[in-house]
Order: sequence, then C-alpha cells, then structure tokens
Amino acid sequence: MVNYHKVINAAIATLATCAMLLPVAGSANADESSNTAVLGAGYTATKISHPKAGLGEDDGIVNVLNGESIDDLTQGLPERGQNYSWASAGYGDWMYVGTCYSAMGSTLKYMANTMGAKYASIKAALDVAFNGELFLDNGENHSLLLKINVKTGEVKIIVNAIGGEHAVNGYRAAVEFHDKLYFAAAAKGQPYLLEVDPNSGDATEIVYRSAAMTTGLKKGYTAGIRGLTVVNNQLIASMITDNGATIVASSNPSAGQDSFATIATQTEGLYNYPACAVTDGVFGGCVWDMVGFKGNLYVTMVTGTAKNNKQSFALVRGTQDKETGKWTFKPLVGDPADGAKYEWGFGASRSGAANMVVYKGHLYIGGYNDPMNALEKAMQMDFSDLYKDLESPVNLWRMDVDEDGNENFEMLAGEANNKYFGDSKGTIDGNTMLSGLGDSDEQSRHLNQYVWRMQSYSGKLYVGTFDISDLAYPATQFANGDILKRTPEEWKKQIEYIKIFFDSLKKNDQNGTSGTTGTDSQEATKPTESDSQETTKPGDDDDIMPLNEGDETSESDQAAQAVEEAGKTDEVAADVATMQQLLEDMGADLSSKQTDVVSPDGVAPQAAETYTLDDRYQFLASLQRLLDLYNKNKQYLPEFITNELDKWLTEENLENFIDFVGVLSYLHYSNDETRGFDLIVSSDGTNFQTISRNGFGDNNNHGLRVFAVTDSGLAIGTANPYHGTQVWLLNDGEIKNAELTNGDAFDYDKYDSDKKSANANGLTVGINPNGNTVEDVQYDYQSLTAGTDYTVADDGSIVLSSAFLNGRETGSTGSVVVFYNQGARVRFTVAIKDSTPNAPKKDDDKQNTKPAAHKKANTANTGSNVIGVVVVVAVLVVAAGALFVFKRKRS
Repeated sequence: MVNYHKVINAAIATLATCAMLLPVAGSANADESSNTAVLGAGYTATKISHPKAGLGEDDGIVNVLNGESIDDLTQGLPERGQNYSWASAGYGDWMYVGTCYSAMGSTLKYMANTMGAKYASIKAALDVAFNGELFLDNGENHSLLLKINVKTGEVKIIVNAIGGEHAVNGYRAAVEFHDKLYFAAAAKGQPYLLEVDPNSGDATEIVYRSAAMTTGLKKGYTAGIRGLTVVNNQLIASMITDNGATIVASSNPSAGQDSFATIATQTEGLYNYPACAVTDGVFGGCVWDMVGFKGNLYVTMVTGTAKNNKQSFALVRGTQDKETGKWTFKPLVGDPADGAKYEWGFGASRSGAANMVVYKGHLYIGGYNDPMNALEKAMQMDFSDLYKDLESPVNLWRMDVDEDGNENFEMLAGEANNKYFGDSKGTIDGNTMLSGLGDSDEQSRHLNQYVWRMQSYSGKLYVGTFDISDLAYPATQFANGDILKRTPEEWKKQIEYIKIFFDSLKKNDQNGTSGTTGTDSQEATKPTESDSQETTKPGDDDDIMPLNEGDETSESDQAAQAVEEAGKTDEVAADVATMQQLLEDMGADLSSKQTDVVSPDGVAPQAAETYTLDDRYQFLASLQRLLDLYNKNKQYLPEFITNELDKWLTEENLENFIDFVGVLSYLHYSNDETRGFDLIVSSDGTNFQTISRNGFGDNNNHGLRVFAVTDSGLAIGTANPYHGTQVWLLNDGEIKNAELTNGDAFDYDKYDSDKKSANANGLTVGINPNGNTVEDVQYDYQSLTAGTDYTVADDGSIVLSSAFLNGRETGSTGSVVVFYNQGARVRFTVAIKDSTPNAPKKDDDKQNTKPAAHKKANTANTGSNVIGVVVVVAVLVVAAGALFVFKRKRS
C-alpha cells in the first residue's frame, strides 16, 4: 500500500531542488502590453520569444502540436517544457540556442531513484500540490537546437534531438570558431561536438564523438560535457571517458574526429581533480569551464567526490609549447601539495564550481554553489548542510597576468577579512559588494547561489545569477513537528508523561510549599513568548494511545521520592511545570500547515493557517528553553520520560531547528521585487550597477542562463522550469552598424611602383564606424596586434601595415573580419600581389591562401562564447542573518 503522506513529503522535499510554490507573474517595472521591461541603470529589455505572451505565461521559444515541437508559431501552443536556454551563440541577427527539456523532471527522476520512490508517484503528488505550474515530463525528451531572430522573432528548429545519431539530453555549451558554431551535446554514454554552419543553411555535422563508455557508466559518470573554448586558434573541448575527464583540441574541427588530439586527461594534466560521477559534486560537474586568456588555457573543475563532499573547485592553467605544441598544466587553485597557491575555491568552502569570462585584461571567476549535495539530508529533515550552503552565497574574483607571467588574484565580492584577499574590492550601487553580489543591507542577495553566466559586451561586463528563492519555498511548508520528527500524537503522549511525574511531585510535597499546586502558580512559570499561542490540553485527543499508568505512576513516584530526599522538590516541580506548559504551547501549532512567505497580494502560496517568521522564532525560543530545563533536570526525571525525550530533545536537533529557521529567515526577504535572477553591469570591472533583481519582472525566471552577442544587441536566454525559457534583447541605446565605404575586395602589391621599392604604405580600408569602436581584427581567423599589424585611423578606417602584408604569401587572398563593440562585423578580402621586377611568380594551382605563422594577440572575444550549466539545483532552504545573532546569544 502506498504511503501517500510519505510520497507528498518526499515530493515537497525533492521539489526543494527545483520548484516554487506559487508562480508570481508581473512586476511593477514591467509593461506587459509591450513586453518591455524598464530596468535599472538606464536599461530596458524587450521580450523576443512569444512576444504576445505576458509575464508568467507559457513560452519555451517554440510551439508544440500533437506532441511534436514545431517552429510555426501560428500552430499549436507554446512548448513550456523547453525549460532552459542551456547553450547559446550569436551569429548575425540570429541567436542559436540549445535547449534543456524538462530540467526539473530530469532531476526528479534522479532523486526518485536515490529515494527508492517512483517518479510517477512524485510527479502526481507535485501536480496536485502545484496545480500543474511546475513542468514535469511524462518520459518524453524534446531537447532542441534552434535559432531565433532577435529582430523579427522568427524561429527555426535546426536539430530535433529525439532520436537517431543526434539523440541528446540537451546542449550545455556553445562557441564560435572560424565562422562555424559548435555545441557540446550531453548524450548519455557518448557525448559529442556538433558543428553548425550558418553560411551553408545551418548544415550540421558531428565532428567529434568520445568513445562509448562502458565501465564509466557503471561508475555513474555523467555525459554532461560543458567546457568549450578557443585558444591559440584551436577549438578546445572537454570530454568524458571510462577513465574520467579528457580535454581535446583541433585547429580544423571541420576535418572531423582525426583532427582532434588529446591534450589532457584525468591523471595527466588534470591532477585527478575532476569529479565525474553523478553522486559527486554538482552532479559530477567534471571539467566545468574553460577560457582562453593571454595565450593560455584556464580550466575550472568540480572536485567534490562522494556523497555530500563539499570540496570546492580547482583552477589550473594550461600552457602550450610554441615549438612542440605540447601542453603542460599547473594548478593555481587546488591542493597545495600539488603546488597550488590557493586552496580549493580560494577557501570559499561551498563553491563547488566556477564560471569564467575575459573582460578588459582580466579573467573573471564567478562562484557556483552546489546545494543539491545537501538535498538527501534535507529530505530527512536535516538542514545543516543546506544552511551552510545558503549562508555562504557566491563570490566573484578576478585575475590578471603580470609581465613575468605570474597570475595575480583579487576578490571583488566576498566576506570581509578574507584570509587571502582581505576586503572586497568591488562595489554594487555605490556600496561594498559582499558575497551574493549585494551589500550588507540586502539580505535577499544571499539567495544568489550561482554566478551562472558572465559576458563582455560593448565595453561592459554583465553578470547574471541564479536565484534559489523560488526553489526553496517548499521549506516554508514544513511544520515544526516535521523538523523535530514528532507527530501530534507523540507530542501529546510526552505531555501526559510529564503530567504523571508532576502529579507525583505534588503528592510528595507534604508541606505544600512548592508553589506548583495550583493553576495560578503554573501560569506564573509560563514563558511570556507563548502568551499568544493556543494551549492544547493533554487528553483532548481520543486517538492518543492509552498509557500503562500503573507502571509509569510507580516509576514516577519513586523518582519523586528521590527528588524529595535531595531537597529539590520545589525547584524541580517548578521546572517540570514549565516544561509541561512549554510542550502544551508548542504542541498547539505542531501539526498546523506552515507558511512564512506570501505572494504580493498577501495570499499564502498554499491554503494554510497564517504562521509568521516571528512564530517560528518563538517556537525556537521555547525549544531552547525546554532543552535547557531538560538538561538541568534530566537526572531527576523518570526513565520512561528520558527514554522518550532523548529521542528528539537534543542539542543536535536544536541546532538543526536553528538551521531551519535560518533558512526561513532568508526566504523572508524574498518578494516579487527580488525573486528571480539578478543582472548587474560594470563599465570598469570593479564598480557594478543593478539592472534587474527579479528576472525582468517574471519571478519564474530563476536564472539568467545564456548570453548571445548579435548584430542587434545582447540577447539573453532564461531558465524557467514553470512556463519555459524566454529570450530577451537588452537595450541601452541605439545600435548602428559600421559600414565599408569603398568596397569589400582589395588588392595589395608588395611593390611600390612609384618609389621603385618595397611597399611601405600598407593598405587603407575605408570604414565608417558609426560611433562603434574596434575590439579585434582577424586575418584568416588569426587576431592581429593593434599598433603593429594594423591601426585605426581617426575617421575609423583600418590600415593594415606593410610589415604585416609584405609577410603574406604572394598569390594568396586573405579574409579580414573587423569586430566592433556592438553591431555587425565588417568583412573584406585582400589579394596579395608582388609586381617587383623579376620577383618569383607562384603558379595559380599552387596558391596557398593560408597565412604564414604570425604572433597573435588574445583570441578574439566575439561575445558568442557561451558556456553553460544545466540543471537543477536544489535546496529547500536558505539561511538567515538574524540566526547568527541567535547563535551568538547562545554561545
């Protein structure tokens, strides 16, 4: 027979990893009629996907008809099961998106398996409890690769990964390389890299597939690869094999599998750091993120292995030998025994992973907590690990490299007096930026548990977060008795036991001077905190199991006699009376429905009696008082009482209840103005402003999952497990494209016929920048060095130097791309000639258009390097600042 109560509790507890009790649509700063959100710092954002759907309504970018995903938005209904924009890259006005379908359903299946429960049972319970608001699949997988035009809203499905060779659980990372897009596909047992060619009708090709895992699957290795970047004109990707993590690289990935070489493995280069099993940290996050910076490869890894191991992330640097091409790796953050300067996670003990981005000569590193690891304990009503996770929100660090090649780190957001960095160097809205990316007055910022995505765009750094508050609301639904693992019947039985002993004490008080024989004297000992609570009298419930009063009374009388002989009757009787009253007062709300957070209209998320955070604190104070009295008088109490109270009235349970109330205290700060992802921006990398605190006005947007740089601006994809992912375009001013003014095909002659000598003038290409600034110039995909290989004239023209062009191969034609801070790229070609008298001529059939080796600056940051993370996050709790005060009082 199914224990329905157990299923409901398990469902709500499991939901801590993925749900909110009441979706809240809309916000004061959102104009639903135009789907434009008016934001902070002078920004607005326009909803591109399903623009006629209001906030809190179904989206998912595509539609669904007869169970099939379709891109004809005039047919069917919005496919809300497309929960996350999981990976993205911009190309022209198109935002390419790899989706994650039913993100929470995937997690619940895993949780159901670990709990020994059936997914269908948990799903049914959650469907009832949440009125169908949380999307949970019925076994189907519709993860897609699609593109959406951010100017017109047109949507095209590129790959429907339901089956065949493209079968995949979703796409977790994307990057542009040589005008093609590459997506990391999380295919069970055999992940792969998918190439998309935007200039060939979005033709796709699997260019690399790791060997099929066998023993790796038995070890529980995940296939959710996500590390993907470009360094030294090579595409570099993380993979997973039977032996753990690997990193592969190719300078010509279009050539396929054989073009890739392994540059690091689990044990060679990665120091055996990556935790790859699903039971490890962040669901086996393995190689988490990779970024190229100043010619080196920087890699963050999840290192926490085994259940509930909270070891933080590692960071290593890979350096490629210019002569041999061999890579060597050095740990910067990790095990000091391996030479790391900083311990795991810079000492941020809850930061299981880290995401990175390059901005203005610095590498930025954003913390990523992993509350999921504590979920199993929370389902057993143990909140200690979750409290620790949520009392320590995310940090933000950055790094530069000095002339000697040494990395130097500093902390932009973190707790004061950090052992490595001292105080935070960053500011938010004019105040010191602390952990959670907020100041000391913004307790709700503690709900930021990931720096989920960062992006450099148009001279500014954008940082988006994951806000745990909507996933943590189930914690507010637990009754106090759930936390103490006591039913109302057990509680009342304890009161009866205490009453029996109290009666024995009164019988032995022959002088009648104990002050405990009347109702008035009992009221005198009643804690003042409980005055407003309704008292539950023992014996009112006919369902209580009858006591064996003969045995208990006899034992009680003997204990009372011992108290009398010790001369403690008055004192013990007074304490026991207080304990009885405390138990009665606390029992009044033991089985009541609880809720500590309400929606903006003041209605509780579920039908429940009003029960405030102050009531929780009052219950906690009573629990503390009860434990103190119990410890003081335990030696005098009958064994039948101590046997019962020892089961739950302990210091450990008190600490757990403190953690539980701490969680609720942080949730108390969450409301429609602060619930949802945060987006902040900086123009100098140190001082930040808030753009949004509430997911652009839709509180269901709990995460900013991807950025994509397009010709029309910076596009954003959200994580929304209720109504589906949304695509927005961020606006802070008009964008005009730079334009060529004298053609797009040029000839360059190495010989200056007028001066009868080598050309020393270079080549000037007329460009009207329309107010934009040059960020990078590439020649045949190699970044050029500003001031040496090219200069930008006052009118915006690009001047390619003669020193550079004279070094190109005669007869070749080079492709040049100029990247600007915003808007479209400018493209032109240069044909290299040499009319020097008697100069050797190259046969046309031997022409080689590949440029000669050339020292290059940083790999171009086109803004389309979007690396992501999936899933699920977990947590039933959060943590409370006020709780620190309570703990200090106790100590």
